[in-house]
Amino acid sequence: MMHLHATWSVLGHMIPVYRTKALIVGSGAASLSCAVHLKRMGVHDMVIVTDNSKGGTSRNTGSDKQTYYRLSDASPIPDSPYSMVESYTRGGSVHGDMAFVEAQNSLRAFYNLVSLGVNFPSNRYGGYTGYKTDHDPSNRGISLGPYTSKEMVRVLHAEVEKCNIPLWDRCDVVRLLTDENHAMVGAVVLNKQEVHNENHGLCVILSEHVVLGTGGPAGFYAASVYPRVHVGSIGLAMEIGAEAVNLTESQFGIASTKFRWNLSGSYQQVLPRYISTDRRGNNPVDFLLPYFNNWEELTNAVFLKGYQWPFDAAKIFDQGSSLIDLLVYHETQVKGRRVFLDYSSNIVGNPAWSPFSRHCVHPTALGYLDASKAWAETPFERLKLLNTAAVDLYAKHGIDLQHELLEIDVCAQHNNGGLYSDIWWESTNIKGLYPIGEVNGSHGVSRPGGSALNAGQVGALRAAQRIAASRDSLHDVSLSEPIQSQLKELVGTVSSWVASPKHNSLQSAKYLLDEQLSTLQRRMSNFAGPIRRKELVQKALLEAKAQQLAFGKDLSVPVELLAKALRLRHMLIAQVWYLSAIDHYIQQEGGSRGSYLVVDSAGREAHPLAGQYRIKEEKVQLRSVMQVLYLDAQKKLCHRFDQCRAVPSESFWFEQVWKEYQSGLHLL
Repeated sequence: MMHLHATWSVLGHMIPVYRTKALIVGSGAASLSCAVHLKRMGVHDMVIVTDNSKGGTSRNTGSDKQTYYRLSDASPIPDSPYSMVESYTRGGSVHGDMAFVEAQNSLRAFYNLVSLGVNFPSNRYGGYTGYKTDHDPSNRGISLGPYTSKEMVRVLHAEVEKCNIPLWDRCDVVRLLTDENHAMVGAVVLNKQEVHNENHGLCVILSEHVVLGTGGPAGFYAASVYPRVHVGSIGLAMEIGAEAVNLTESQFGIASTKFRWNLSGSYQQVLPRYISTDRRGNNPVDFLLPYFNNWEELTNAVFLKGYQWPFDAAKIFDQGSSLIDLLVYHETQVKGRRVFLDYSSNIVGNPAWSPFSRHCVHPTALGYLDASKAWAETPFERLKLLNTAAVDLYAKHGIDLQHELLEIDVCAQHNNGGLYSDIWWESTNIKGLYPIGEVNGSHGVSRPGGSALNAGQVGALRAAQRIAASRDSLHDVSLSEPIQSQLKELVGTVSSWVASPKHNSLQSAKYLLDEQLSTLQRRMSNFAGPIRRKELVQKALLEAKAQQLAFGKDLSVPVELLAKALRLRHMLIAQVWYLSAIDHYIQQEGGSRGSYLVVDSAGREAHPLAGQYRIKEEKVQLRSVMQVLYLDAQKKLCHRFDQCRAVPSESFWFEQVWKEYQSGLHLL
């Protein structure tokens, strides 16, 4: 348990100061795992700080069969870390040594979860049989069903409690603190239950090891499948100048919007009907129909949307599965209509085609449904046979798929980019900052489905190893000039917001903050989502900079909304970084790749009937580099390209490895 270390006076406010060896920010699967590893390694002096222990993406998201990706050890086809690395690096913009670390430590991370009680299914011989997932040539996927990550969080949280690791709930980290050498010295925390105190609930936790496990920028997009209880806080690190990488790379896909959930796998494989309506739900149209020439093309594209769920720039031409995402996007974002999946009736075809029946379904789709004993007369009946849990999931959230239309959109789902780190998940330029989980930008352009869960667990382990092996140097930190300056800026901002003579009512102040957030979210969905245009991205960047500059001036915030206002402040910082990355990428002639299209008048038509989407070809040379964003000495946001490091090719000799391990050289 942390004890009060000191009390600092900052602009007349008495700020309590605590000290710990490791400060872990966030309570998702990666953060909790790091805490458990630290405890096992003999680190007892730590604290977890989280704004909501029941929030986060790990605990509140999933899919019809949420995948965990790991090295296959129960297949007749031999697998190895070297083979796994090929799957990681194939999409490009990935450091080979980072991918190698994730592959090498994959089974250790997986069996740690098994030992803690994550009940992954095994065969009668004890083997953990896998299946193929997207971007996966092997059978490395495994699942517990819809809630794999939720179960991971449950068992990890139970272990944290068992180990008596302190956890501060309902506390927001609102500022990271660094010294004159740009090394971590701690963070400022806002206790949301003490905002009415004289110091507005602010305190300082001193620590030279700060683990940031707060997920992706979940609050960025208007069209989002991230859980509403998750926002993200990558802007905290950007504020102190932590380098970021691959911010252009986000993942988008078709998801339900009333209850936010990925509509992958079974939800597509049963061949639901896609329709669009006007804003009031009238004038239904089977909008996919004109873009396909026959039943086989249409049913194949819908069926493959289950396997190929993420929107993929390479799967649009020739009636590919991602043409569906593009058409959904066009209906919702361009035409302003609403799009639904209808499980109560079959796909409607061209009047010139034969009526829908099993005989007109593409052989791949029909073969799968027959093999699964899941053919029936309607999509709903097929879904009940194929995956009853998928039906029950929506029923638990008040949605009856048999009788209700399911509203959908193309939604932001995952950020493949993030903060830049070394092979120990320590920031490349901020000593003592460890971004783990989705906030770490190790994921590349496109990676196998479920690999992010593996990356989070491996990153947690690696960060813990580095922290546990470190020697403490943070003994008696005083209120030095760099720390004092950072604290004065934050405390001054908070004080001015709370003391503003324009003090609004709680309701009106919340409305103003929500309007600011909504402006940000619409901008990101419209200009930094799956469809990107050079001139519109440039315009959006200018608007984002203006919004960031104007925010906070003459702002009046009731203390109950301080956390919300400070969180928005960091989101505005991050938005500029993300839009700047996209703008720079397009300026370098970067084209369509991963989960987004760069639209250009000289590009190739997505479809003869979709001439407005001319797709700029990918600049393949950029696969061998990683785009890095950083602040120069004048705090100006800059860009560079780092060459991707190769997969290690050294031959490991046991006696030499043993010697290095005993001396600690392996931790360098």
